[in-house]
Amino acid sequence: MKFYFAPMEGLTGHVCRRVHHALFPGVDRYYTPFVTATHTHSFKQKEKHDLAPENNEGLPVVPQILARDPEDFLWAASYAASLGYKEVNLNLGCPVGTVVKHGRGSGMLSDPEGLDRFFDAVFGKWEEAGLSGVSLSVKTRLGMTEPSEWERIFAVYASYPLSEITVHARTREDAYKGIPRLDVYGQIREKYPDLPLVYNGNVFTPEDLTLIKERFPGTEAVMLGRGLVADPALVRELRGGESLTKKELRAFHDRLYGELTETMPGTTVVIGKMKEYWVHMGAMFPESGKQLKALNKARTKVEYEGAVRVLFNTGHLTKRKRSLI
Repeated sequence: MKFYFAPMEGLTGHVCRRVHHALFPGVDRYYTPFVTATHTHSFKQKEKHDLAPENNEGLPVVPQILARDPEDFLWAASYAASLGYKEVNLNLGCPVGTVVKHGRGSGMLSDPEGLDRFFDAVFGKWEEAGLSGVSLSVKTRLGMTEPSEWERIFAVYASYPLSEITVHARTREDAYKGIPRLDVYGQIREKYPDLPLVYNGNVFTPEDLTLIKERFPGTEAVMLGRGLVADPALVRELRGGESLTKKELRAFHDRLYGELTETMPGTTVVIGKMKEYWVHMGAMFPESGKQLKALNKARTKVEYEGAVRVLFNTGHLTKRKRSLI
């Protein structure tokens, strides 16, 4: 089985990817946080930096693109291809309001006919854009508000040569709440048994993966997001290896913190970024509420490093509970 690291805005940039790959090899693909294709046909410097080959050397990376206009998307895909990437991924799942209101991300799912026109235009000019050796995959939700929307949406996907379709088994309205809609995911697999589907949603433990494999035999790939940020050794454990140790998590934290300190402007920015990781890593210390609160209140380098030291010295690393029940 293949395991993919999901794109997570603000978290899974090139620094995180390099650190994770160095300490916990085994991820089959890392998907970049989305880069936005606009009519200007230029990326922000931060986006260029994240895609730069020198920042991803030796990593199996797939750029994810956020776009609503076919020409803009083709430009962005061609840019990625010029850097040597052989696959690009279209973001059809981002639920953030500012993205959706502009008709991007999961906002594109509200108009299946428009989505069909988008793919028709893109694949109609794929070779002309110099992309004949590049595959196109998508990451999608089931729909905007009702899970039944999947029928019209997946009828569109089935009409085009998409290399993979990663299905986050929730609607946009679901956001990340509750248990993914496994029954709907099963309906999709039943109706389209030949579609190259990748499962995504709440795989946090080996027990979760076992449920997916038992309920959906033939599953070949799973995408992991929040679970892998919280537990960087999750893929190793899902492959039958040892679970994460506190020493390993400390090493991961320290290297990530160190490299971010070298690349980001100022201590305040770095500490703020590390707190975003702790939103997820903190789940590994469910009995350390006081220490995590102190960490979250830290404002200076001394305060932050002291709070981290106390947490690792006193906290008990606890295995995540299964989520697909």
